Amino acid sequence: MSILRPARRREEGFFGWWILSIASIINGYGAGVNFYGFSVFFNPMREEFGWSRAATAGVFSLSRLEGAPLGPIIGWLIDKVGSRSMMVVGLAITGAGFMSMYFIQSLWMFYLIYGVFIATGFSMGFFQAPQAMVANWFLRRRSRALAYLAIGAGIGGAVMVPVMGQFMGVVGWRWTAVSVGALMWVGGIPLALTVRHTPEEMGQVPDGPQAVSAPRAKDNPSSATTAARAEDVDFEEVSFTVGQAVRTSSFWMLLLAMAFRSSILSSIVVHQIAHLEDIGIARHTAESALGFMILLSIPGRALFGWMGDRFRKQYLLAVSSVLQGIGIFILANATGLAYVWPFLLIYGLGYGGAIPLTQALRADLFGRKAFATIGGIIMPATTVGAVLGPIFAGYMYDVTGSYRIAFYTFVVLILLSGLTFLLVRPPKPPVAKAAYAPS
Repeated sequence: MSILRPARRREEGFFGWWILSIASIINGYGAGVNFYGFSVFFNPMREEFGWSRAATAGVFSLSRLEGAPLGPIIGWLIDKVGSRSMMVVGLAITGAGFMSMYFIQSLWMFYLIYGVFIATGFSMGFFQAPQAMVANWFLRRRSRALAYLAIGAGIGGAVMVPVMGQFMGVVGWRWTAVSVGALMWVGGIPLALTVRHTPEEMGQVPDGPQAVSAPRAKDNPSSATTAARAEDVDFEEVSFTVGQAVRTSSFWMLLLAMAFRSSILSSIVVHQIAHLEDIGIARHTAESALGFMILLSIPGRALFGWMGDRFRKQYLLAVSSVLQGIGIFILANATGLAYVWPFLLIYGLGYGGAIPLTQALRADLFGRKAFATIGGIIMPATTVGAVLGPIFAGYMYDVTGSYRIAFYTFVVLILLSGLTFLLVRPPKPPVAKAAYAPS
């Protein structure tokens, strides 16, 4: 049993902010070098080996494909063994994968190293585990906390894309990949060892009410014994098992909305730099534009995250979808740099705003007990769009010489996503609710 001395103020004794900070750093670096950073490798590798755009984009699609078979397994493991262990293993695998890119000499090697090993490690260490951990540590402030996590990813992308581009121009893509992987081992793993999966493991409760006596409860957070002033209780948490969640219509509507949305996200990231180069923008400027898009998404992450704790998340997700649709339409018709700035602002705001809201909505609907497992079950559906989207865009370019048809298709899909989010309704709680105190 762990006993904490009561703190006079939550901010003085609550470890959740430390957990959130470490999760944001790790998530931000991973997102910057892997999810956003792939586009920096895209043209140099394609040009060196003579690969088509569709074939090269297929590597990124394969990296998303691993979410179909492994997503549910990784999610289950996170809920069982905790985020810290999964983050350490994920960082080790991802770092080794990036360092192995030095030896790539063929397309199948690229598919194997990037599309399988790096993708698996990234999902474990940088994506699912940090999200589950933050969702466990925060309830009433969950949207804001997940927004801070998403801001970390945005900063990582905004910083690492231009830095990797500059570094690649000096040492080439091989040594850039080696450096990226080595930093995960040297810096990322030690940081991951300092976190904990739930507040109950440290004698605390979500959002930081004063913990008087709380047993370790890694596998069943709701079983922890906590004390909080009755007059402060104003947040009720639902607790669904996996079986109970998948039997609700809310789960299937959320899954459908996420599937529509997933088809555009990786596609825009993968093909944005290539498209901007096609319309006459210099490569370095195009790389910087992707960094600016990610940077401009940060206010969206913060603003929508703040609003998510005050307004219905489904409405906010619909608004963010419309903004993304407008942005993609502008990108499809861009003929020069003057069109790029409105795209960066409008799309970036909507793109950033949806990131914390989707995770917070899932936690609000079904609770935190099986948060990662439920997210893993959703991943196979979102993987379909994430895999087909970049390949479809590359194929349409190879056939027509333009991304316009692909981009118009993405406008329709993101608007369908926003409409479907509006149809998501809170399910009837199947079990008794647990109440926690606010700040």
